[in-house]
Amino acid sequence: MSGSRAWIEHVKSLLILLLTVSAVFLAWKTGLFQRMLPEQLPILPPEPTPGTSTYIAAANPLSAAVTSAAGMVHGIGCDDEKMEELLQSFRPVLGEAMGSASEPVRVAEEEWRLALEGPGLFLDYGEPVSLNVLARWFGTSAAFAPEERTNRLLFSLTEDEAVKLYYLDEQGAACSCDTLALGSALFAEINAYLPNGAEFAMEVKSLSSCDPYALIQRELPELHAIYAVDAGENAALQKAAEVCGVNLSAGSSFQEQDGTVYLGDVGRLRLESDGCLRYIASQRGEWGETPEEADQIELSRTILSQLCEACGGIGELEYTGTERGEESTQYRFSYRVLGIRVKLNYGTAGWAVFRNGRLEEFGFRPRTYLTSSTVERIPPLQAAAAAGNLRPGSAPELVLSDPGGSTIIEPVWSLRERSA
Repeated sequence: MSGSRAWIEHVKSLLILLLTVSAVFLAWKTGLFQRMLPEQLPILPPEPTPGTSTYIAAANPLSAAVTSAAGMVHGIGCDDEKMEELLQSFRPVLGEAMGSASEPVRVAEEEWRLALEGPGLFLDYGEPVSLNVLARWFGTSAAFAPEERTNRLLFSLTEDEAVKLYYLDEQGAACSCDTLALGSALFAEINAYLPNGAEFAMEVKSLSSCDPYALIQRELPELHAIYAVDAGENAALQKAAEVCGVNLSAGSSFQEQDGTVYLGDVGRLRLESDGCLRYIASQRGEWGETPEEADQIELSRTILSQLCEACGGIGELEYTGTERGEESTQYRFSYRVLGIRVKLNYGTAGWAVFRNGRLEEFGFRPRTYLTSSTVERIPPLQAAAAAGNLRPGSAPELVLSDPGGSTIIEPVWSLRERSA
């Protein structure tokens, strides 16, 4: 009898086990467990692979505007700290918009203007930048045609709560793309900014001859005079030799009429009489082929920014343009100090030349910038009015004009022609 009971108990246990397994399987098939969990678990970004590029933005906009539904504007310019804060808050939705953008189509300029008057984010880079490169700077990738470039773009919140990308191409034509970015995400960031009186020139009657899309701020941030000196030359030379694998000892160098040449295993480094550094890679240069434009700019920025950092001070290098030849491409870089672009009166601050996707040459002019006293400048609206009266289609821009040598330079108003 006891044997029969034991056998019955075994059968019961087996049935319970089978029922439990069946219940678990049914719950998995019907998604019960998924409904009990959060709708979407956070996905952690992968660990960066050693030796890969991080695609830090090689340039920030010269100006930016957050526009509300009522047409009110919060403008930012000449202030790198505030500009970086703005880009950091908007970067996720900008990356989503660029990465999901449809094929661009040309639209009437009136549509672009109406979009500027609605809620959105406007960015002005001053010089044309590839849309694919901008996408990389926003943390994503895009599939625009290589020739699609812009210096002004707008992420617009539409009436149906979608995000639409507008930009002006290099011919000044307005283009638009639909995106899959969430309008609610863009709306949330827009609401974090209160209007500060900034306007577009097209909204100011007295500026009818000015570039219509120039952003006019009512007030300027605190401005400083800058002390400029060549003190960073030796440090930049040491860093360039380290980056390029060049030995600076006398045994590996020789004098020429206008400079000193240092030889390395894969190229030569030249210190010219005016302090400019120039590196020429050999045919078997160590950096290999880098076919994508975003990768070439990133490699250029990585190398040149190290030389700039070696100079100390508060100057930074930023990408300011591309010059394409029949067989090579040159990327140009300028100094930027506290959000204001430096215009060297004697050449380009930095450059890099690629041929067939391979870094062939780069150059750098060492310069150290230090903060001096604060200065006052006429308000942007007055500067814009003067610019419009003097040269139609121009926009006022604060620049630091650097003549070289040890000197104090102050921000001055300059005219920037409308390029797009």
